[in-house]
Amino acid sequence: MRKPLLDMDVFLLAWYVLCKGKWLPSAVVTVYETPIPTHWKDTIMKKQLLAGAVLAALGSGAAHAAFLSGGSFNNALANTEISQSGNLNLFDSALGNLLGATLTLTGQDAMTIVLTNNAQQAQLVEATGRVRLLFGSSIVPLNGIFAGANPLITLLNPTGINTLASGETRSFGPLLASDSATMSAQLTPILASFSQNGGGTFSISCQSISGLALDGGGGQVASQQTTQAACGASINYEYEARNQTPEPASMALVGLGLLGLGAARRRKA
Repeated sequence: MRKPLLDMDVFLLAWYVLCKGKWLPSAVVTVYETPIPTHWKDTIMKKQLLAGAVLAALGSGAAHAAFLSGGSFNNALANTEISQSGNLNLFDSALGNLLGATLTLTGQDAMTIVLTNNAQQAQLVEATGRVRLLFGSSIVPLNGIFAGANPLITLLNPTGINTLASGETRSFGPLLASDSATMSAQLTPILASFSQNGGGTFSISCQSISGLALDGGGGQVASQQTTQAACGASINYEYEARNQTPEPASMALVGLGLLGLGAARRRKA
């Protein structure tokens, strides 16, 4: 006595999984040494497609790229020379596999420049204030990258070319400047340093070197400079996350697939 043919729904789904997504061959397949009747071929092909849709929906929990902010900080302006710092968040490796990080460093200043012409005649002069910001980090590999690139931000505050009469004193400001530096590809070789089970924090620090350059004036123009500066930073992570539960749309697709399988079985019966 021949063994009964396996329920086609179970057979197709089991075959699809065991063969890792390969479809059934178009030739006759035997189950328990019993040939599948030729008139079932159309039904088989339809169920192949339906089984694929169902399993694809069930696989919607597969890994996908996601983005997460690691926080930011912005220090207040302070008289130079400054030494400031702030904390950012490490990536929690429990969330998934870290794919990339983008670190943005920021700097700003506010400067007042006073020029006095001590010559007996008028002088053409331009003053340019400058603040250079040097960054560091508690992450040793990142600190090494900073050390090789410092100063990462340079702020310039020019007065423009001016004519000062003999004995004239003129004030310029407050002159404001801001800039930023972004690192992404540079962090790829040290990406593991930003990932830790449970997360945590790391620090970014900055120091300033400020100065003033004069063009013109014949050495007869005196200058004074008052400067405030500040720095900040932010970081964003890209990672490979895995859904813990199927999305509502995927669940709906699974339901439709199961209904289709049931309807096909009833028609055949």
